[in-house]
Amino acid sequence: MTTTISIQGVTKRFGSTTAVDGVDLQLEPGVTGLLGPNGAGKSTLMRMLATVAAPDKGEISIFGHDPAAPNGRLEIRRRLGYQPQEPGFHQHFSCFQFVDYVAILKEWTDRRVRHDEVRRVLGLVGLSDVSSRRISRLSGGMKRRLAIAQVLIGAPELLILDEPTAGLDPEQRLRFREVLGSAAPGATVLLSTHQTDDVAALCGRVVVLLDGRVHFDGSPAELAAHAEGRVWLADERDPRASLAWVGGDGRWRNIGEPPVGSDSVGPTIEDGYLVVAGAARHASEPAA
Repeated sequence: MTTTISIQGVTKRFGSTTAVDGVDLQLEPGVTGLLGPNGAGKSTLMRMLATVAAPDKGEISIFGHDPAAPNGRLEIRRRLGYQPQEPGFHQHFSCFQFVDYVAILKEWTDRRVRHDEVRRVLGLVGLSDVSSRRISRLSGGMKRRLAIAQVLIGAPELLILDEPTAGLDPEQRLRFREVLGSAAPGATVLLSTHQTDDVAALCGRVVVLLDGRVHFDGSPAELAAHAEGRVWLADERDPRASLAWVGGDGRWRNIGEPPVGSDSVGPTIEDGYLVVAGAARHASEPAA
């Protein structure tokens, strides 16, 4: 399969803080989920891949182009759809005017064709009925959907989506999954999210980024397998568990080394992520 993005030894610092620390990664067509806590470097990495920021060290190649070169950066942006974590809006614009403005920036010069495309992407995210409404009068969920609409203009070959489902209700999140599956066939998609069920539903591959480094790269099933045999239910918190919380059924879900005879359950992606994150945290702690 053709490699869309090649990342080699990429590092990005902000003062004394290293946000991304020597990342090596290859991205191919398909949906890759990027998991990690706040401050792990996810948004910084995505900004570099979206040509918004440049690495301090290392190399990035996208579609065979160097984003550090002006011509290469232009060619990448023509094939890219990017949604930042905090999209910026012109609040006095209507939904239609905003997406039309973005389409103009993406070199859609034929007015009739461009307007047809604007109507198409607004319809995909369920905003056709409010296309003339000012952005200042939209709900938070509508603004997230508007941000997704502008990403889909022209069916880009590369989508960089930073927390696209944040602020969406369950029905809207299901709609997003449907839209992404139908609107970006064959595209390379990098999706940052805290919703592990989105990863399970959408992603064929998962990358876990912790403290700016890749700590896992594999399938959702392989991530869940990290917690195999380490998850059990109990009527109270087990003191031997490294992590535990109460589920909707009132029972405690414990992660760690289960006692003999415990009520073991199959692991989820979230369980596997917590095990990987816990192991990384333990490895970084100084020896007693």
